[in-house]
Amino acid sequence: MFLYILDLSKNDFVESETLYPHDIALLIDNEEKKVYFYSGVKSKEREQKIGIDLASKIINKFKMFEFVLLDSVIPLKVQAEIDEMIIGEDTIIKIERTFPMQISIYFGIGILILSFLIPILGFSIFGWEKPEIILYSVTASQFTSYFDRLIIITWIWFGITCVQLACTIWSQKIYLVVCSLSSTIITLGLVLYMNQRNFIFEFQPGSIESSLYLIQRYEIILFWIWILLGSIGIFLSSFISVFTIFKHSEIVEKEEVDAEKIRLKSRPTILRDKPPVELKEIEPTE
Repeated sequence: MFLYILDLSKNDFVESETLYPHDIALLIDNEEKKVYFYSGVKSKEREQKIGIDLASKIINKFKMFEFVLLDSVIPLKVQAEIDEMIIGEDTIIKIERTFPMQISIYFGIGILILSFLIPILGFSIFGWEKPEIILYSVTASQFTSYFDRLIIITWIWFGITCVQLACTIWSQKIYLVVCSLSSTIITLGLVLYMNQRNFIFEFQPGSIESSLYLIQRYEIILFWIWILLGSIGIFLSSFISVFTIFKHSEIVEKEEVDAEKIRLKSRPTILRDKPPVELKEIEPTE
């Protein structure tokens, strides 16, 4: 069957492949020579009257087609066609999952994994020595090793977010770009923050001279909280991006072109027919 939706702006029926509960539509069956008039459960009475008037004018031009007004009892064949084309309010229309979107998923999963790894690595700071309840102590080499490891992984994290951002820009989906851009900005902020190293903490007197850094406990806790909050922000942005791609897209398998199907699908309907051309006999010339 062929579907035509009432377009009030054009005051005419236009061809479509989808149907909504608020639509007024015609379903044309070329084989049985029938035109079914459909009015959605959420359609307005005024629009129904306009649709019936327009449909009646069309049917009057094509006497060979029978006009059927669908009511509470709908033929099974027609109902099956409606069920296949109708889109409800809870129906999610999925688009084709393009190559950049697929690549973005892979990098997004990597970002999610690092979102768990970074806070865990950062938590090792609480394993430093505690000479007093309010103080932590760490040697200069331990301090440098801790930050070197954390900064390298964070730079890798930042690089992955940049690649994901490039993929989302390539996909030309604004909502994906916004999520990836958020992750990239937060990751860059963490990189710059960690590169402060010694300037993050206020070392206690005598720390630098003795090569044993004494740091107050609340500063250690505050440092880890900043890492945790940044990781949560990046995790949420990447999760939304990956989840959105999975929810609103699907992998479309390429099918071989069937010329016969295309020919049958393009068969004219009463709304596609052109007016007949009147043929005149050509008079012979002398």
